[in-house]
Amino acid sequence: MKYFVFDYERKNTVYHEFQKGRFDGHTFWKSDSISLSDDLLVTLAIENLFASVIPNYNSYSEFEIDTELWNRIILKAEQIGGEALACILEANEWVKNTYLEYDVFTIIGV
Repeated sequence: MKYFVFDYERKNTVYHEFQKGRFDGHTFWKSDSISLSDDLLVTLAIENLFASVIPNYNSYSEFEIDTELWNRIILKAEQIGGEALACILEANEWVKNTYLEYDVFTIIGV
């Protein structure tokens, strides 16, 4: 993948973890999670994209993303285009597979 990494590929902990299901409040860096570096979150304006769609979003907390909210994120990314869209679309296959098993996934901030 170009934008996201799996747990074994992380170089440090300055990542935003996309974790399957609801966050239990204490388990981080699951092997089936994907993560986006904080640098890319800012550089690609993904942080702004999330803030425009996710109520009360900030990059230091946890947010559950259901299918309706994910579809709104994709629509906003399509309006923006460029690498922001490419980044969101890269995650989309993982997200679709997650929704086969869970009602939500959780974005866990830095």
